[in-house]
Amino acid sequence: MLKVTTDTLENCEVLMTVEVDEQQTQKLLKSAAQRISKQIRIPGFRPGKAPYRIVVRRVGEETVRNEVLDDLSQSVFKQALEQAQLEPYALASMEDVTWDPLIMKVRVPTAPVIELSDYRALRLEVEPLEVSQSEVAQALEELQAEHATLTPVERPAQLGDVVTMAVKERAGDEALADNENLDYELVEIDEEHPGPDLSTPLIGLSAGDEKEFTVTYPESATDPRYAGKEVTVSVKVHGVKEKELYSLDDEFAQTLGDFDTLQELKEKLTEDIHERKERESDNALGQQALQRLIEGAKRVEWPKALEEEEIDRALEEQDRRLQQSGLNLETYLIMQKKTREQVREDFRPPVQERLRRSLVLGKLIELENLSIAGHEVTGQIDRLSMMAGEKGPELRQALAAADNVRFIANDLLTSKAMERLVQIVKGKAEEVKAETEIDAENAAGTDDTQTDEQPEG
Repeated sequence: MLKVTTDTLENCEVLMTVEVDEQQTQKLLKSAAQRISKQIRIPGFRPGKAPYRIVVRRVGEETVRNEVLDDLSQSVFKQALEQAQLEPYALASMEDVTWDPLIMKVRVPTAPVIELSDYRALRLEVEPLEVSQSEVAQALEELQAEHATLTPVERPAQLGDVVTMAVKERAGDEALADNENLDYELVEIDEEHPGPDLSTPLIGLSAGDEKEFTVTYPESATDPRYAGKEVTVSVKVHGVKEKELYSLDDEFAQTLGDFDTLQELKEKLTEDIHERKERESDNALGQQALQRLIEGAKRVEWPKALEEEEIDRALEEQDRRLQQSGLNLETYLIMQKKTREQVREDFRPPVQERLRRSLVLGKLIELENLSIAGHEVTGQIDRLSMMAGEKGPELRQALAAADNVRFIANDLLTSKAMERLVQIVKGKAEEVKAETEIDAENAAGTDDTQTDEQPEG
């Protein structure tokens, strides 16, 4: 028999004290001794058949007791959790063990506790959106450039031209690229085109010219092979092409779609720009609203074990990223002159922030009765597969894996929660439907679908 008592601790943890009676303790010790005797050779006895006192004499009482503790999670611990009506939210940890009688003290993480304030009353100011004539004009210029024709020219290259060339890149002795036929547009480097200036060294080159120059890539470069490195670039120009732009008139508009006039194209561009601005505004508003929701929450707590597990995952992800660059976590620790524990503490604040955001958003999803239907997941898989072109079938098969389906569903649910939060702070959110209403609607939808699919006659 077990005697189980619990004490509620801070930060979503319970200290569970389990006392095992003498009869069950002896049973556990004898079972442990039997397992040990199967693993070691005891002269005069077949594996697993040596008496308890012989095993204890051979390996020591402490070894037998440790074997008992290793097995407790499969027997006593599980039974104690059921008796205490506890369900660990993360890995439990043994606090203390005493014998004669056998008493265990186990720290059990419980579910996070999130209490939100009156989030339905939260309101944020929304700036009115306008589309200027200059924005429409810039969009037209971009369409002009996108649909421009390229005409070979005999003169030296200048800004706006496209240079066709053979390119070799290296960082020290490491070869980074070798391309025999690359088209590169010469653009002016600005905030919209961050990174190394590859255009300026090419200005003034003509077909047949060769040149070698060096550029330095920023630490933020997407390709880790280039990040922060000085790269030597060798080029041989095959030719220079000049862009010829179409005139901005009705004929140009007609080549771009179902437009009769340039004015109709401008109206569509105005609409598209407004929609883009609205999406960007809603995204920013959603992030601001979520931060306000977090700051106004009455209580957001989670067990320490959950936080440690998330830090473990963050370290594993860091190790994977480092391996892509030919390093590993141990090398990184040496380079940073830090211990693993110091790096864990570096990771703690961002992990805590992610947990806080995730838990608050999860509570919002619960309170708003939000969910994702199967057809929404399959629809997203269809969209992503179509965007992959020829590799669509291959991507579809990969996305259909259980882990990816869960990831997609979670991503869609997060998006739906952010959309609802935006509607709330705008004062446009509908009242939350009770679960019974939702179940009734789903049932009605199922009946309609079944009726539609019935064969005629």
